[in-house]
Amino acid sequence: MVILSVQEAAKFLGKTPAALRNGYKRWGVPHFRLGGQIKFTQEALQEWVEKGMTVETDTTASAKNGRRARRAAVETKPTSHSGSHIA
Repeated sequence: MVILSVQEAAKFLGKTPAALRNGYKRWGVPHFRLGGQIKFTQEALQEWVEKGMTVETDTTASAKNGRRARRAAVETKPTSHSGSHIA
């Protein structure tokens, strides 16, 4: 079993360490704590990736920018009108 630090796991997943620290719970990344530090096993990460589990991309709401991104999405949401429009 190969145990990975946040930095090593982030590199394996193609993310930054900060992104992984902020999103690992939300994304469902398999992890455990050892001495108060977040750790990952390479085998569990590989299985997780093979199952098609992915982390959100930079174009979606991030943990750092979540509230602002959700607010912007609500503000730009088009209003819907029932019925047809008369021209």
